[in-house]
Amino acid sequence: MSAATPAAVNPAALRPRARSWAQDLRANWPLYLMALPAVAAIIVFAYGPLFGLVVAFQDFSLFRGVWGSDWIGWANFQHAFSNSFFWTALRNSLIISGLKLAIGYPTAIILALMLNEVRSRFFKGVVQTSTILPFFISWVVAGAMFRGLLAPDGAFSEVQTQLLHAPVSVILSNPIAFRWVIIFQDTWKYAGYFAILYLAAMASIDPVLYEAAQVDGASRWQQTLHITLPGIASTMITLFVILVGYLVSAGFEQIYVMFNSSVYSTADILETFTLRLGLKQSDYGLATAVGMFQGVISLTLVTAANFVSRRVRHEGLF
Repeated sequence: MSAATPAAVNPAALRPRARSWAQDLRANWPLYLMALPAVAAIIVFAYGPLFGLVVAFQDFSLFRGVWGSDWIGWANFQHAFSNSFFWTALRNSLIISGLKLAIGYPTAIILALMLNEVRSRFFKGVVQTSTILPFFISWVVAGAMFRGLLAPDGAFSEVQTQLLHAPVSVILSNPIAFRWVIIFQDTWKYAGYFAILYLAAMASIDPVLYEAAQVDGASRWQQTLHITLPGIASTMITLFVILVGYLVSAGFEQIYVMFNSSVYSTADILETFTLRLGLKQSDYGLATAVGMFQGVISLTLVTAANFVSRRVRHEGLF
């Protein structure tokens, strides 16, 4: 007597049935309830203000409000593009942000690679702590520190006159020198923070890879080049794509607490230009148009950088 043949099992029958949104809400309502304040905050503070972009297309008046102001179409954008101060601010924003990216981005990677080679845990901890501390200092405090150091009677001038016997130079009133102070200040503040992110990515690299490379006779430089850098490539790409979006945002707080009228030619950026238009000249429509232009360019840059990254490395932010 032959044994009964077992019935074929349908794989689809073993797959759990997908629950509807209402069923999932009833099953996980405590989780949705906990997420509700964060979702509400994002809607109110991130998406709600987007309604104000209509001001960019109006001859806005505080007395008539959004609903009573006259619509003028693209006139604010045409006015901005015909303003020579707008192009100066855009050029300064691109130069300052480009230099920040070109200098600060590789500095953080180099710092992380150097710390990764340190074998003394005490020394490594001291360096990590000292380099990440500036990240937690506000730009107001950092600006006061640098203004004190670089003042005509500050420590830098004392070194110039007493040790180098050079004449006192007012750095913060020199348009070219001021720009490099901003670049150095930004690198000093953020290099340690980004280095921590790279070190965290390095910690996830399998140690077996380094052991195999040592057996094959690879030097420390070769291990760094062929194991460490590829291991943190995803983190590098993600941060690069994010930072590219800031190429037209040179850092309002940093510039505002440092600049003065003598360095407007190299320090006036889109954010300070928008501030003058909105709060000092009460031209809210033109200020909103400049801000909207800045946001659109940032979104375009991030999308383009992510597209190039996906085509070249098959990795991206989204």
